[in-house]
This record gives sequence, C-alpha cells and structure tokens, in this order.
Amino acid sequence: MTISVEAARQALTLALATPLTGRLRLRQDRSEFGSEDSYLLKVRRIGRDYPFGDDVQDGDFGMYLGRHDGGYVIALQSILPADIIGLECFATLADLKANWELD
Repeated sequence: MTISVEAARQALTLALATPLTGRLRLRQDRSEFGSEDSYLLKVRRIGRDYPFGDDVQDGDFGMYLGRHDGGYVIALQSILPADIIGLECFATLADLKANWELD
C-alpha cells in the first residue's frame, strides 16, 4: 500500500483515464467485480467495516480503477472525507480479490 501525495496524484491520473462505460447491474456478492463493466466501484479491504469496526484506518477503502499499466489498481481513500490518498497495484485480479471486496 502506498499512501503519499505522489501516489494520490498517480491514482487521480489513473482514475481520470478509467473508462466511464459499462452496464449498471446488480452484483450478487462482494467479490463480483473486475470485469470490463465494473470500473469505479467502491471497495473495502476484506474484514473492514466502517463505522462498525474499531480497527478501520485510512487506506482501508477505495475505488476499483481496473487494469492500468499491466496491473490492477485500487485508488485508496481516507475515511472522512473520502479523499484519494494513494494507490495499490496488483499483478493479477486474483491477488487483488484476495485483499479487496465490494463495499
């Protein structure tokens, strides 16, 4: 996980480059994202639940940006306000889904 001003700038650049296309559809479970129609979905680290968890922290929530530069990217957000504060990249979608789920 990278939380920094530079990482936040990079995440914002990738968010602006993320397609705004796709079909709006009902998701059946929290792991149902990653396809071409699921950009910009809100995600959370598996096991984190705001406001109910007492161990949540900035970077536990974010936005799925899809595939960029050969990796799958999450734009990390602070809890309040939900500003972009960094990014996290994964080599495979399976690696990403081992850590993140739909919020």
